[in-house]
Amino acid sequence: MTAWVDEAVNGVERTAAPAVGTAGPAPAPPVRTAAARRRVSRRSLVLSVLIVLLGGLLAFTAGQMLTAHDEVLAVARDVAVGSTISADDLTTASVPADPSLRPIAAEQLSQIVGLVAQVPLSRGGLLTRAQVGAGTGLGTGELLVALPLQDGQFPARGLAPGQPILIVPTPGQTALTTDNGSEAPTARSIDAIVAEVGQTNPTTQVTVVDVRLPAADGPTVARLASTGNLAVVLLPEGR
Repeated sequence: MTAWVDEAVNGVERTAAPAVGTAGPAPAPPVRTAAARRRVSRRSLVLSVLIVLLGGLLAFTAGQMLTAHDEVLAVARDVAVGSTISADDLTTASVPADPSLRPIAAEQLSQIVGLVAQVPLSRGGLLTRAQVGAGTGLGTGELLVALPLQDGQFPARGLAPGQPILIVPTPGQTALTTDNGSEAPTARSIDAIVAEVGQTNPTTQVTVVDVRLPAADGPTVARLASTGNLAVVLLPEGR
């Protein structure tokens, strides 16, 4: 009692020491300052932005790989087998890059113009090397014969490559002969396929139409064409 009073008088208050064997109070957790919190928030924000940018870059790269397109040649209008290909017969198309496709690149247009269709080309199809070539495009046992025609010898709607036609001898024809000198049977009409239609000559008004037909009928039709005594009849498709 006396000691406590002495200490109180002297302005000093002492706390009793903890009892031996009892645990002391837990240490106080570290206090983060505002500056430390701002640094952590800034790092988190930068990290989040980098992750978003990286994800976007990966998605863009994958999208580009999946949507990569090539400019290739396509058929602008139907072209019959054996016809010479012109620039107007072709167009360009953008198609997804696919190693299984083998279309002709658009920049090779100048190399394709002037070649011959080896198979019938349908509008809208992609053009491949196997479909064109330098040959005539005629099948085995076929000939190509030119028919100089004037208005009235073929339908007013015109002719187009690939159409089946019937070449009909007309009255007033002169006698035709075969290769061995005998008279040819000109009364028979002959089936043929239009291969190509030329431009009408503005002076003579003659349109030259190339036709494909069996080799056995080639000489007869060629001699008939030289007389001009013939007419071309358009047949229905698939006949």
